Amino acid sequence: MKPNTQSSILSTAYFPSIQYFQCLCKYNRVQIEHNEYYQRHSTRNRCMILAANGPLLLTVPIHSSSKTLMKNIRIANENWIKNHINSIKSAYGSSPFFIYYFEDIKKIINKKHTFLIDLNIDILDYFLNELHIKQCITYTKKYVKNYPENTKDQRYEIHKISKQKKYHQVFGDNFTKNLSIIDLIFNVGPKAPEYIRV
Repeated sequence: MKPNTQSSILSTAYFPSIQYFQCLCKYNRVQIEHNEYYQRHSTRNRCMILAANGPLLLTVPIHSSSKTLMKNIRIANENWIKNHINSIKSAYGSSPFFIYYFEDIKKIINKKHTFLIDLNIDILDYFLNELHIKQCITYTKKYVKNYPENTKDQRYEIHKISKQKKYHQVFGDNFTKNLSIIDLIFNVGPKAPEYIRV
């Protein structure tokens, strides 16, 4: 996938989807929005993994209101941490590359961040490094409602990328598309960039 000369803006995300990383690779310059109002029921604090009984939603509990800026969203408690770690371990413990990435991911979750945005930044930085993504990625300093035409605004819905190369998943005979990046990296390991740059 050749980077687009346009720039793009995305929301922050908790263990983002494969499509999210495809989007990061598609544009030369990407901004991550930190100054919007928090959007409920979104990937900002939720991700989807594949467990024995099918897709499983993991949610980070937060303190929020409709008028709370994303950068000010606080994580509500620490009760979720053990549950997310155990869920990831249960879902991917038998995957081919589990032992190579689990401890790093566990360390990020266990860091006990105060703000959701800091947790998401640590997650994104880790995967940018592991996936060798070198695009220029910055964080917004203020909220802009309307961006010029040369900036693809994908804060509320990511432009669907039609191609998603199939790979072997631990559970299920039918391939489940666009799960969290966790699913891809545990199953294909260092080959993950090949599945993003399609």
